[in-house]
Amino acid sequence: MNKLSIAVREIGNTGTLPPAGNFNLVETQEFYETLSAILQELSATMEELEATNQELMRSYDEIRLKSEEFKRLLVNISEKLAIIAEGYDENTGQHIYRVKNLSKLIAEKLNLSEEKIEEINMFASLHDIGKIFIPKEILLKPGKLTPEEWEEMKKHTIYARRILDVPGFETALNIALYHHENYDGTGYPFGLANEEIPTEAQIVKIVDVYDALRSDRPYKKGMTHEEALEIILKGDGRTLPSHFSPKILEVFKENADEIRETWEKLR
Repeated sequence: MNKLSIAVREIGNTGTLPPAGNFNLVETQEFYETLSAILQELSATMEELEATNQELMRSYDEIRLKSEEFKRLLVNISEKLAIIAEGYDENTGQHIYRVKNLSKLIAEKLNLSEEKIEEINMFASLHDIGKIFIPKEILLKPGKLTPEEWEEMKKHTIYARRILDVPGFETALNIALYHHENYDGTGYPFGLANEEIPTEAQIVKIVDVYDALRSDRPYKKGMTHEEALEIILKGDGRTLPSHFSPKILEVFKENADEIRETWEKLR
């Protein structure tokens, strides 16, 4: 029994049994040999499971890499479509890259997770992808839109589903679908309010408004950074501070200089 006790302690230390040796009691010897056989079989099974697990991990890594590769390919294709849509609207695709970079900047300042920051960086440029389905005559119209034309224009948010409603693009769809929602519930297409609006959409909203204010359009000259910031923080009747998340608005204000520098590098 002393030898068996030593053997049991050895199992605890190494996970294996020492050589059988000789026991005084036949029953003890048989028990030991049975236990040894069970452990050997268990050890072999564990080795097989470990090998299988390693193979599964390799397969998972390969699938993950292929999935990321496919996702980036689809994003690149979507960005090209977005550039076409933005080209109709303001004769340049730079808008989508300014929105992309500034949205990532604000996401970082909000201390969002690395995964969420990467998703925002990847998908913010697709915020207006639905414009590809808006008639050119509406997008290119130099004058004020009629009420009917404006209602059609607002549908670009919903039209984004035609491209982005696929697995893995949930953040992209949130941005495209909700970036015209206002924090106070006065936006479109659904009139969502407060935290009903996904954070990624709240971020892109304030960046999109800032860029629109600063950009030259056929019907207006772009504002200075100071003028745009004044409207965002204090309002001008059309744009109001209540349209934005208070937390994001504060981050925008605190990092205004860096936002200006980043925008001007990409103009």
